[in-house]
Amino acid sequence: MPRSGSDEIEINPIFNAIFVIISENINSIFTDYNNRRFYKSLLAGGKTIANAVTAGCQELRRICGDIDEVKALALTKLFTLLMLSQSFRWLENQAPENEETIEFNLSSISTVLNLFGDNSEESVKDFINMDKQFKYELKHHDHMTHMAVLLLAKACEACGHKCIEWSKISFPVKSLQSLTASRAIIDSKAINGVEDIRVVINSIPFGAQAMVNYHEEHTES
Repeated sequence: MPRSGSDEIEINPIFNAIFVIISENINSIFTDYNNRRFYKSLLAGGKTIANAVTAGCQELRRICGDIDEVKALALTKLFTLLMLSQSFRWLENQAPENEETIEFNLSSISTVLNLFGDNSEESVKDFINMDKQFKYELKHHDHMTHMAVLLLAKACEACGHKCIEWSKISFPVKSLQSLTASRAIIDSKAINGVEDIRVVINSIPFGAQAMVNYHEEHTES
């Protein structure tokens, strides 16, 4: 697993294929170049993280087995949404939240989900919970351990293996002890590997850099 933006790993062709498919969806929805670039940037970051965690997380690899198109789509969706959360944090640093940014955020959530063929209200609520967790950890911790555990659970779920009963969790999760006490964990082995957690934590800035790189490399001339 890469430890910095300077390291490179080969992208699994299945994730490149998903990138092409979703990029075509983006092109069909938007005619504006900047909108296309924004959503493809999120997708580039999501693809990069999906590839990194499936390559580097041993227990996740065991659970997922061969990554087919269905699994790759679900994993790319999960981490593209994570990159949307990251973009929200950057926007918050540039300007205070207002009615316009709230409207943009809600529209962006629905757009990303629709790109992956998902228009359920439950998915919007799920994103808001994970976004709340991401924001909390950036503010209160110097690590992403809790977020990484939850992302591992979501990644396992994308491969058909449920690790957490989400309805029992109150967001944001403030400690692993509270997560354990909630009795929400179904399979702890899949989400508590120290090395797997480290891989997920490292993959987040790696994906964010890929998102920035795509955005900068595709500036309209």
